[in-house]
Amino acid sequence: MPTARANLLGLLPVDLAAHLEARGERCSLAEARQVLSRVISEGSDDPTPKREPRKALVQALRQHTTWDRLEVLERVPDQEGKSVRYLFRSPDGALSEAVRIGLHKPDHFTVCLSSQVGCAMQCAFCATGRLGLTRNLAPWEIVSAFLTVRDEAPGRVSGAVFMGQGEPFHTYDAVIQTARVLSDPAGGRVAKENITISTVGLVPQIRRFTRERQPYKLIVSLTSTLPGRRVELLPVAGRTDLAELVSAIRDYATIAQDRVTVAWVVLGGVNTGLDEVEGLRAMLGDLPLRINLIDVNDDRPDGFRRASPTELAEFLNRLQVLGVPVVRRYSVGQDQSSACGMLAARRSVTHVDAPTQG
Repeated sequence: MPTARANLLGLLPVDLAAHLEARGERCSLAEARQVLSRVISEGSDDPTPKREPRKALVQALRQHTTWDRLEVLERVPDQEGKSVRYLFRSPDGALSEAVRIGLHKPDHFTVCLSSQVGCAMQCAFCATGRLGLTRNLAPWEIVSAFLTVRDEAPGRVSGAVFMGQGEPFHTYDAVIQTARVLSDPAGGRVAKENITISTVGLVPQIRRFTRERQPYKLIVSLTSTLPGRRVELLPVAGRTDLAELVSAIRDYATIAQDRVTVAWVVLGGVNTGLDEVEGLRAMLGDLPLRINLIDVNDDRPDGFRRASPTELAEFLNRLQVLGVPVVRRYSVGQDQSSACGMLAARRSVTHVDAPTQG
């Protein structure tokens, strides 16, 4: 008979019912919803249902499940007060990060979530990629990070983006399970359309995401349309022909019936020229696109630099030929290394801050 304890934070009601049934314990879907609503929706440290809990169910939960959260090692707000970077430690000592990000609407926030400890993609401009991959995060670990950030936010957390440490589609099943838990009425209660999953372009997973008609938003990070340059910047691109990626993006656009969002990390002197704009037009110019421009954040002396205001303005002007929305995503948290591309869990921590409330 199975004896492993499951962490409730990574389960849907059907999962919890099946987990207990496999151990000879009865648990209806209604009871499972009550349990998970307590620990996930309400953030309680007690899973006991409020309405007439059965003693046998309470005993089964304590014997066969856990609802522990990750330990918080650091909470570091940025100087502008727009973000807070969290450093978490898992039971095995693995370190991962999440960031609370303020939205344009006052007192509304989203959480940037990590999906892996480190990353195997080795993108040239990304600090996490320089760590290498340690392991994937389990759904409960990702949900735990979300809940801690949500519960300490001075307002409403209404969204989640998988754009932290790791390549989300490299651990596809765990990320999709996490998104389901976050959007479940008995879980995080985040609207499906407010959950965004980013990928550097893993074609098989993009096709699977499309085939399964997943309801979450997808962002594909291109950063270059020139095959040689793209492989230099995103080594994983060398495993897949660029034409295959374009085909997968087109198929996704057809099924999703929505704008395709393309992320573009702006690298000064590298990928802001007319050749890239022409490449975009040739590859995807007939699709309804949205282009997210993200400033590079690289604190190495010999690292990539940001585009100058003049270079950026010229790039924006060139992109107008595409006739699509171009959104410049302003990075937050550069002073405390929580901006896009900078998440890289440190291996030693000397202090633990008190919870940040503002």
